[in-house]
Amino acid sequence: MSQVVTTNLRIERADWLQIKTMAAELGMSVNKFINQLIRRVTTKEQLGVINDYQNASIWEELPKLAKIKNKPGKLSADDEIIYA
Repeated sequence: MSQVVTTNLRIERADWLQIKTMAAELGMSVNKFINQLIRRVTTKEQLGVINDYQNASIWEELPKLAKIKNKPGKLSADDEIIYA
């Protein structure tokens, strides 16, 4: 098992309450929630993920995708000739 470090974290009360609520809604402890956030952020940084879409929810983006005429995943005109 890996070594665990116990530390104090100073955080504003409003942020603490929000984090505590979010963790509870996901059914996990604040500790587990914060560790998950740290892993997610550090993994993205290590992979070089660009966070342009950080605030976009998939449910907000799906209707926009449905309205696109040239949808990703469809064959291009050239591919239709080659593979059809």
